[in-house]
Amino acid sequence: MGETKTVFFIGDVAMDEYYSAPYFPKIKEKILVQTLPAQMGGMIANAACVYAGYGAPVSFLTALNPGEVSKALCKGLNEAGIDTEFMVWDESLPDAKTIIILAEGEHTVFIPTLNLQRIELSGEAMEALRKADYIYSTFCELRPLRFGEMTACRVLEDVKSRGCRLWVDLDVADIQDGDEALFGYVDTLFVNEKGYENLEKRAGGDVCAWLYGKGVQRLIVTQAEKGCTVYCRDEETFSVDGLKVPVVDVTGAGDTFCSSFLYGYTREMELRQCAKFANYAASRAVTELGARAGAVGAEAVLDWVERHGGDRAEFEKFL
Repeated sequence: MGETKTVFFIGDVAMDEYYSAPYFPKIKEKILVQTLPAQMGGMIANAACVYAGYGAPVSFLTALNPGEVSKALCKGLNEAGIDTEFMVWDESLPDAKTIIILAEGEHTVFIPTLNLQRIELSGEAMEALRKADYIYSTFCELRPLRFGEMTACRVLEDVKSRGCRLWVDLDVADIQDGDEALFGYVDTLFVNEKGYENLEKRAGGDVCAWLYGKGVQRLIVTQAEKGCTVYCRDEETFSVDGLKVPVVDVTGAGDTFCSSFLYGYTREMELRQCAKFANYAASRAVTELGARAGAVGAEAVLDWVERHGGDRAEFEKFL
């Protein structure tokens, strides 16, 4: 195994308000829902917690207001072993929260926007990014990055020139005008099945050829219980089957998958092993409530591999 890699997570953290409904209502319909315990979430924060759970050093930043909810969110990250010293504080922002409705065996997520226009990096934060081996983020959080007069693209160009590789989770690939320039700095891209469809529409055909032309090296498409498909510029495309498990909450399953894939990659697993390891980690996560159910560490994932007929030794030697 190589040296421990430095990973910087840039993205959302939020208080997830959970409600359980007997079914998902139609427009204008009114139903009673059961209030469930709130959970700390946020797509990138969830992934950071999963990564930190493997015992690896993690830094995290985004912009939040300096209120009590934000303090609680940062405390939760710190307790997970995540460094938040480079957070950006902006009094104009609302509290970061997400509303999640569990109904009909699925989860529906409402994400109130923060109207985040600018994340002004400090000199210390910029230096830390320059020293990172990997940045893990999403376009909506990369878009507002600024360092003095430097735009997001210039910031990413700067850190990329120093050897940092950018891994991005686009989820459903809700790409805004002007975002296409960001693809040029991406090494590895994650999308779900809906995201792949959206990329296909935007590309007007061959998604992989379109992304490779922009400089992306690999595309990983998550497919829930069906597993995943990995497309690579210089290697053969392959798929890995998922596991059938009793599902309690799928919130954060994708974050668990992507972060576990990155962790396996930094531990020098082959891509197929990364995909298999990530599938096991994500399948375990959906059997528990909460977006951070995947933040359990390597030993729990290895036990899960063994319980489901996998070869524990295949992964254990890397962890």
